[in-house]
Amino acid sequence: MRPSDASVPPAARRRGGVVAAVALTGLFAFGLGAHQFVATTAHAAAWPAWAAADGRFDEAVDAYEATSDRGDSAIARAEHLLGMATGELVRPEDRAALEERIGLARDILADAPVRPTGIVDLGDPATPAPAWERYADLWRLVELVPSRDAAAERFEEAADRVAGGTKAIAEASDALLSGTEELATAALDASPSSTYRFRHAAEAALDGLRHSPTTSSGDADRFTALAAAIADVRASHAAEEERRNTYPVRAEIEAFARSIAAGVELEFAWAYEVAGLPSDGWYSGTAEFKPDGVGWGLISLTESIEWEWDADENAKAVVVHEVGHTQVLRDECYAIFEAEPFSGDHETWATAWAIGMGYDLPGAGIEAYGRPSDAQIAAASGCR
Repeated sequence: MRPSDASVPPAARRRGGVVAAVALTGLFAFGLGAHQFVATTAHAAAWPAWAAADGRFDEAVDAYEATSDRGDSAIARAEHLLGMATGELVRPEDRAALEERIGLARDILADAPVRPTGIVDLGDPATPAPAWERYADLWRLVELVPSRDAAAERFEEAADRVAGGTKAIAEASDALLSGTEELATAALDASPSSTYRFRHAAEAALDGLRHSPTTSSGDADRFTALAAAIADVRASHAAEEERRNTYPVRAEIEAFARSIAAGVELEFAWAYEVAGLPSDGWYSGTAEFKPDGVGWGLISLTESIEWEWDADENAKAVVVHEVGHTQVLRDECYAIFEAEPFSGDHETWATAWAIGMGYDLPGAGIEAYGRPSDAQIAAASGCR
């Protein structure tokens, strides 16, 4: 034993070894704590980027699915429209354009984006975890964040393509409907002599065409109903033209009546006997209309009015009286007719209106209903 060794008590040597071991343990614990701190801090700092990327992806998928559903519905409606849009009132080029847009939209929907595969299992920053798990998550986040952003972008772009296809279908559908409206309107314009009841039916069918076509029952009748109504208009026009050529005086009388009707639509019927009075010895007429109806009247006249049209002003006065009845279809005239001094008296009103138009004659209604008061004639003159 060397003197230097003998000078150090054994207990002292053991205490020094314990201190060294404690120091090394402390350094190791410090190192582990530092790693835990670094890993936890880095993980918490990286997590918002992942949360944002994952949230964007979820929103993009939801938006794509909603847009895709709308695209499927648009295709179904367009195909239904094609199924009922047939006949001469549909332009072939409009049908072809819509068929093409439907095909393109189907192709776009078929090319759906692919979702990322696999399960993402990451520890939430709020949940305690050892450093090595945090480091492992960090390593995965380096790849997952840009991957999620790229996937979200794919779904966003796909949704835009689907929306574009849906818009193209809507535009083509609108073009088809507009084309049919143009053809139907042209047919109406080319049939000016058709009677109002047929024109009104065609206009109602035309208005119905614009209601969004669906797969509900009855919708398939829209184009058929419009085509039938236009056919009736054309037939009515041809019949009226033939009748006017056959009965030119009646055509002249009807034109006169319309010229003083202030836009009220009129139709006419001619008979030997009207309202129980025969043409031999009488001028007779009636006016049928509904104040709350569609705004047109039917005037029936005896053939005697046609026979004496150029010879007797009373024949013309009867026509003016019947036109006067129909003037209550105009709001401004109905207000006068309903109030004092008429209080809704149709015959007094029509007689006063005819006199106010310059036909102060027995045929204006004076012979049948008596002469209205001056106040009534003046009031009716307010309806022009």
